[in-house]
Amino acid sequence: MKRFFSYVISALLCLPVLADNDDPVVIRVNGNDIHQSELEYFYKKNRVADSETGKEIMEYADLYLNFKLKVQAAIDEGLDKSEAFLKEFKEYRDMQAEDYMADSLYLEEYARMTYEESVNDVGPDGFNYMLMMSAIPQTDDPAELETCAARMDSIYKCLEDGQDFTKLAQKHSSDRFASDGGACGWMSRDQLPDEIADVLFSLAPGKYSEPFLYDDAVLIVMSAAHRDLGSYEDNRHQIYEWMRGEKKVMDEAYRRKARFYSEKFSWDIPDDSAVIYMDKVLEEIEPEFGFISQEYHDGLLLFEISNRMIWEKASNDTEGLNAYFEKNRKKYRFEEPVFRGMVFFCLDEDVFHSIESAVKGLPINQWADTIVTFNRGKSQVRAMRGSSETGIFKKGQNPYIDKLVFGEGEYEPLKGYPYVNVIGNVIDAPESVRDVITQVVEDYQKSLEEQWIKDLRKKYKYKIYKKALKKISLE
Repeated sequence: MKRFFSYVISALLCLPVLADNDDPVVIRVNGNDIHQSELEYFYKKNRVADSETGKEIMEYADLYLNFKLKVQAAIDEGLDKSEAFLKEFKEYRDMQAEDYMADSLYLEEYARMTYEESVNDVGPDGFNYMLMMSAIPQTDDPAELETCAARMDSIYKCLEDGQDFTKLAQKHSSDRFASDGGACGWMSRDQLPDEIADVLFSLAPGKYSEPFLYDDAVLIVMSAAHRDLGSYEDNRHQIYEWMRGEKKVMDEAYRRKARFYSEKFSWDIPDDSAVIYMDKVLEEIEPEFGFISQEYHDGLLLFEISNRMIWEKASNDTEGLNAYFEKNRKKYRFEEPVFRGMVFFCLDEDVFHSIESAVKGLPINQWADTIVTFNRGKSQVRAMRGSSETGIFKKGQNPYIDKLVFGEGEYEPLKGYPYVNVIGNVIDAPESVRDVITQVVEDYQKSLEEQWIKDLRKKYKYKIYKKALKKISLE
């Protein structure tokens, strides 16, 4: 271990370093420098086509500052040290690192070699999707084999009469594929015994064989579909997915890439140690990967801190929501009158009037409990309410409301509940925060975020270097 760390220390001296004049600082947050290369990368990734570059880069720098301030707040809260964060980040980081740590030329050569071997193995016949059912004797008694053959002859006649292969296999087959309706999957000739392959590949798609004997069992096989292996490009993604699970292949790809870096940066490290070191410094030697890794790292922290400071807080702060609504009541208006209430489908008018009396004076969110009481023992009433968030029906949203409240259109009574009526009232403007809860929550979140950013800008020292930003050319 000491020997390895001596390699690491000497190799650190060989890492590439950009001079400040090549990559100037454009933003500083709490003593941490953000260089031009970082801002350019994320700006180009997120920019809108045909935007005014000079103006947009200034605006983006301001937004990026806010983003970094939030990330700094998350770090100060210790969120980057939590077990859940470290686990999720490492899983993502290691998964993305594969593309940078593996020798792409070696993998491409290996993938093409694998494809060529598959072409030879599969042969000109390609693949058949095979279904199979079988009757397997439980003893060596010849009479039992004859019984199996007779049973499969009967099943064959059922097939000839048009019965479904998969259902017959589920009911009568003796092998492990029976529960799947006899589905064995895609098969090539080299995956099957010659006796079965000869029968299967003689069938046209959708056709089944007569019963035949194989290894003291009686079989019927069906070709559900046929396909060729396809071109290399058709199979490339699947081959690469397979290679990622092959340790020997990936280890060799890593060693080859580590050798490349060792030569490029003059690392005096054996191959296996170079692979470990390459992983440790990958963000430095591959700037693009460094940005990808950083983006996910900061994004996870941003999500968690924003959830704590804005989203979760706004959703659960009933007092704050009410206060915000009352303060900004004038901005919330309906374009036209709406109905707040419920539609009731009853066995008769008497049931409706009983419901009407029972819910009188109760808030609408308690009406459902009353309906449950009425339906104990016998279903007498069903109900329909408006938006799950507000309980409000807008005109044109529901045919029952349109007819019974607004006098427009027609409706069909609900089967089994011939009497239809409504309980509630028409309102021209929101009477409480619940009437416009979705919009209020969204606006309240924005106000919380605006105040949070103001507080962060007071808490942390920061600076945007506008002269450096103006020199950025992104054309």
